[in-house]
Amino acid sequence: ERILKEHGELEFLTRFADQWLDLVDIGFTEPDRKTHRDFDPIVQNSMLDETRYFLHDLLKHDASVSRLISAKHTFANSRLARYYGIDGVAGEKIRRIDLERDSNRGGLLSQGAILKVTANGTNTSPVLRGVWVSERILGKPIPPPPENVPAVEPDIRGAKTIREQLQKHVSDTSCAACHVHIDPPGYALENFDAAGRWRTVYSTSRQKKKPVEIDASFTMSDGKKFSDFQQFRELIAENPEPLARNFCEKLMVDGTGSKIQFADRREIDKIIEQTADSNHGMRSLLHA
Repeated sequence: ERILKEHGELEFLTRFADQWLDLVDIGFTEPDRKTHRDFDPIVQNSMLDETRYFLHDLLKHDASVSRLISAKHTFANSRLARYYGIDGVAGEKIRRIDLERDSNRGGLLSQGAILKVTANGTNTSPVLRGVWVSERILGKPIPPPPENVPAVEPDIRGAKTIREQLQKHVSDTSCAACHVHIDPPGYALENFDAAGRWRTVYSTSRQKKKPVEIDASFTMSDGKKFSDFQQFRELIAENPEPLARNFCEKLMVDGTGSKIQFADRREIDKIIEQTADSNHGMRSLLHA
């Protein structure tokens, strides 16, 4: 508590999130200005502030790690709120916004900064986002793909959806074992475009005039099915232990500068047990 007070909680979370959530790479890609005309540096900086203030709010109130996914509030100014399509937000200052129950915002997975660093600026990929969510949020490391398996690139002509392409890809048994973890979060986030905006259809070429609807449904690795992004994050949030374990591991890596070793896992198990009464509150986890 003394260190946090002396150096600032927001400063700590900014540095930590830059590494944990790859926010340090947010400027690595630039969305296509033809298709993302409203995206600019002001929006991007506001997205970063959204994530940092959101994490600070959860830490300050010792909120359960499940709120990382299920929170029904976010932080925005008028510019970011307008970009997201949220009404009634005035002023340039970032402030807490309580969201409608059916809002597709709220939680890390719907925040623009996260959605931007998990896309290439032009297209989205369920594989890239699925790997990122598995490793950064759920704590499931994904091994690199076999060398003899080509990468799946989005079909920019719109002849096939990415789902159709991936279904053929995962018929290879050497791919299927990893894709059972990659695909659920990857498909669930497909309603968000490369610049973090919500969409219901894919943009298609002029030759293919009929827009292709996005199907965000899939089945979790444990067999539970979800029909959309809302149901997916509910399934993730209802089991906070993997989220807590991952948060502990990322804190430990940040604090020690080394990867998690076998001996560390026993200590993490103790921390998880120790914080069960607080439903794995984020400040409790940090203290433990």
